[in-house]
Amino acid sequence: MNRTWKRYRVILTAAGMAVCMAAGLGLGICWSRGHAEKTAVAAAASEMELEANEPEAEEDYQRYQLAADEDCLYKDKVLDSEIAKEVCDKYDLDYDTVKSKDLTREMRNYEEALWLRNGMGDCPLLGQEWGKGAFASLQMYIQEIYAFGNGEEVIREMCEGYGIDPDKAVISDLTVEQLIEIGEKAFDTSDHPKG
Repeated sequence: MNRTWKRYRVILTAAGMAVCMAAGLGLGICWSRGHAEKTAVAAAASEMELEANEPEAEEDYQRYQLAADEDCLYKDKVLDSEIAKEVCDKYDLDYDTVKSKDLTREMRNYEEALWLRNGMGDCPLLGQEWGKGAFASLQMYIQEIYAFGNGEEVIREMCEGYGIDPDKAVISDLTVEQLIEIGEKAFDTSDHPKG
C-alpha cells in the first residue's frame, strides 16, 4: 500500500487540490452573485424610495390614477393645463367643470395636435432614430401610436398636398389642423383596432 501511495502521490495530491480549488471557486461565484443581486436590489429600492419622496412622482401617480377614472375632471387628467384650457376655449367647455368622459374624439385629436406642436415642435417629420423612443420624429410617434410601419408614406402623401417638404420640415412647421389630418390618415391607414 505504501508503495502504491508513493507511486500515485503526486497525481492524487493534484487531483485533491483541483477538487478543493473548484469547490472554493464555486463558493466564490455563488457569494459574488448573491452579493451583486443584493446590491442591485438595494440600489433599486433606494431609487424608488427617492422617487416616491419626490412631489412630482406622487403627483404623476395621482394623475395616472385619475386617468383610469372617466368621471374625473378633464383638467386633472391632462398634464399640460395650458393645452387643456385651449381645448376648452375652442369647444366652449367650462375648464373647471368639464369631465374627461365628455371630450369627443375630435377634441382629443385637437389636444394631441397642440401637444405635438408644443412638446415635439423641433422634431423632424421623418426619421427613425432607434433608442430615442417614439418622440424622435412625427413618423416614429404615429407609428408607435397606431402600431403600424407606414408612417413615412402617410406623412409624405399628406405633405405633398400641403406643399411642404417632409425631409426638411419639423413638426412646428405644420398647423394644428394639418397635424390632426395626418393623425386621422394614419388612424385610417393602420390596422390598429378602430373603436
